[in-house]
Amino acid sequence: MSKKVIFIISGIGLVLFVLSILFLTNNMCSTDVWIQCESIDESIDLISTLLLFTIPMFLFSLVTYLLREEIFRTWIRFTLWWVPLSFVIILFSSSRQSANIVGLSDQAIFGTLALGLYVLISLIIVVWKYIAMRRK
Repeated sequence: MSKKVIFIISGIGLVLFVLSILFLTNNMCSTDVWIQCESIDESIDLISTLLLFTIPMFLFSLVTYLLREEIFRTWIRFTLWWVPLSFVIILFSSSRQSANIVGLSDQAIFGTLALGLYVLISLIIVVWKYIAMRRK
């Protein structure tokens, strides 16, 4: 995939994330039917957790779009296996609140952990490759 395609895809994902936050959370639940409200809340939480990856993907695709092709290729190889693996882990984790200290669901915990690791590792990859290319 080219830099431009990745940049466009991540931009579309970012727009979907913003739209899902703006439109799905407004007036989706009626106070009369709590069971429907809970299932809608769980769906919104899952969608927003998965689409949350689009923010750093967009930012890193923008940064690597402006840098050399070798830096982009190194970063995209990591991204192409990390993001799907994170989605699978998040999808198969429990959506109920766990008996952990913070009281969050396993999906929220794994989503936050996977996202944090993705940002940290992506940053390390881009900086490391940039410094290595500069030395040559």
